[in-house]
Amino acid sequence: MNWLGLLVKLPAVIEGTVRIVDRVKDARSADKKAAVLESIPESIALAEFTAERDLLNDPAIAELIGALIDAEVAVTRARAALKAGLLAKRPA
Repeated sequence: MNWLGLLVKLPAVIEGTVRIVDRVKDARSADKKAAVLESIPESIALAEFTAERDLLNDPAIAELIGALIDAEVAVTRARAALKAGLLAKRPA
């Protein structure tokens, strides 16, 4: 890996990542999904900029991204179910 090249790109990557996180963090419910979907192209552009390769057209990367999205949805749902269960068992 070209560490010097990555170091030079780091400020732009951090700025872009913060912008994406802020957009998604401030969204609510259905708007959050829309914010995530709107952030995907920017996220991919940041990743391609950092990696210096076309990641979007790499079938292995596309499969990995799909699996990561599915896993994140499952974790979010499991966390919400766990939290709801724990809150229901607390004494009043």
